[in-house]
Amino acid sequence: MKITLLANDVVPGMGLPVAAPGMRAWGLAIGLRSAGHDVNVLVDERVAMLAWRTRPRQMPPATPRGVALVRTADVGSWVRAHGSDALVVTNSNHIGVLGDLGRCKLVYDFFAPKVLELAEQAMPEEREERVARLTASKLAGLARSDYVIVNGEKKVPYVRDWLARAGRADMPLAVVNMALPPMRPRPVQDGRIHAIVSGYLQPWSRIGPWLSAMRPFLYDGSMVLHVLLGSHWGQEEGVPLPRELREILSTEAATAHGAMTFDDFRTLMSRCHVNVDVFERNDERELAMVTRSVTALSCGVPTVHVPFTEVSPLIERYDAGWLVEEDDLGQMTTAFQQSLDPEILAGKRAGAERLAAEVFDPTVAVVPLLKMLEGDIDG
Repeated sequence: MKITLLANDVVPGMGLPVAAPGMRAWGLAIGLRSAGHDVNVLVDERVAMLAWRTRPRQMPPATPRGVALVRTADVGSWVRAHGSDALVVTNSNHIGVLGDLGRCKLVYDFFAPKVLELAEQAMPEEREERVARLTASKLAGLARSDYVIVNGEKKVPYVRDWLARAGRADMPLAVVNMALPPMRPRPVQDGRIHAIVSGYLQPWSRIGPWLSAMRPFLYDGSMVLHVLLGSHWGQEEGVPLPRELREILSTEAATAHGAMTFDDFRTLMSRCHVNVDVFERNDERELAMVTRSVTALSCGVPTVHVPFTEVSPLIERYDAGWLVEEDDLGQMTTAFQQSLDPEILAGKRAGAERLAAEVFDPTVAVVPLLKMLEGDIDG
């Protein structure tokens, strides 16, 4: 089959920092190519230029093999000209301008509950209008789609409700988990546990509790903290760095890292022993397949995580980290204390590597999508 993916951001390999939607399209493309299909990834050229302009003195973004920059208004003519059998679109941002796709089947990738996310992020005075606009876009996108894929099992009832609202309750649906190629962990061997906190700060980020639990280990020299700072090119207003994080970054116990390419980020991640991803509970987080934790786990890095997301049962099932309540200092202290035990840490790392291989490996993750497409297009 000829399959085209329309990314909702820049993708790895373009020499730019990436976010979850670009990683999603990139990972799916790897899995689909591994199955022998002809796969192209399209990136909105306007998005690529906006992302590039946030990186001073950089060469224009690269376009790796199998990646093309296009105007979204030209996507329809592109897939027709290239004879695409299926177009996979991440979320609904570009659905309204796709135009005529000809015989090409449209796959709506329900990657994240963006309406719930917007309700958490938008300023109160504009929230209602923006949520209404996104809702209309999502319903229109689902109404014209042929299939829907869902990033995680927990979101399925939520997605089925959207399908019913769009008048498409009978649309074929498949759960297609986040796809990231496994990377072997290579943790630093200097006698200390290297912990990392990554991803953009969000309104729901919870810094205080886990940092309070970690602080004694940082100050006695048994742990060191890496913090990835920066904001996404599309973020309207960054979240201020919390005082307690500023304080710890002023010491030798912590190192701040700026925005970096995905390859560099995964290399840094693979050199760490523990990933920390703790945040407050809200409707969006309850349904999140949290990409920063998935990335850590794909690198074989055990993760300290909350117990209520799409990732939580996977961490528990594979013993790939620690599940802690967002404000429970006792649970967090226990997790950090256990990470100092080489035997416990090795077991958690082995669990993370199994999880990466059995769930997030692109060759595994894309199987439900391929079964759905091959049953129709090749049938």
